[in-house]
Amino acid sequence: MRRPLMMGVLSAAVTVAVGVLGTGTAFAYGAADQPIAQVEISGNCNNPDFALCQEVGLGGVWAWAELDTAGGSGTSGSMDFTLTFCGHTGPGGGPHSAGAFGHPGEGSWWTATSLSDALAAGAFPFFDTSQTYSAYYVLDFFPGTGPDDFIAVVPAVYGHYSSPSSFPAGAQFQTQVAP
Repeated sequence: MRRPLMMGVLSAAVTVAVGVLGTGTAFAYGAADQPIAQVEISGNCNNPDFALCQEVGLGGVWAWAELDTAGGSGTSGSMDFTLTFCGHTGPGGGPHSAGAFGHPGEGSWWTATSLSDALAAGAFPFFDTSQTYSAYYVLDFFPGTGPDDFIAVVPAVYGHYSSPSSFPAGAQFQTQVAP
């Protein structure tokens, strides 16, 4: 009886010691890069009658980006990202057929105080533009690639954003800007 009690006490002491001595700072992804925000975008375009879906094709996009400020001023910098596109199709295939592709990469970001400046840079707004904000993050996923570039603009305010209610069924997006 004495031996099981001693093992129990020893086990409890080791558990407490590991709990107290083993705690330390947990570093999230990219802490050394001094990230200013993380942005996640999820969008689907499944309505062939909607003008946006006619322009970009039927399918979706999913993106995650960490906006880094290391060596920067906090108004621009580099970003690590993962970006995936997928195509949706009906019977018969053809252009924009089903399938997906994507990869991680590095791009650039900057802030704009005017939404029109971001749109002039070729950015697509992944939020309801009937709401205005004092600043926006412009995310350039493939800088210098011209018409094949993917540029997004989101509010430079932590929060959750959705497509406008004027979007029809089958065309929607969700955006999250987080610390």
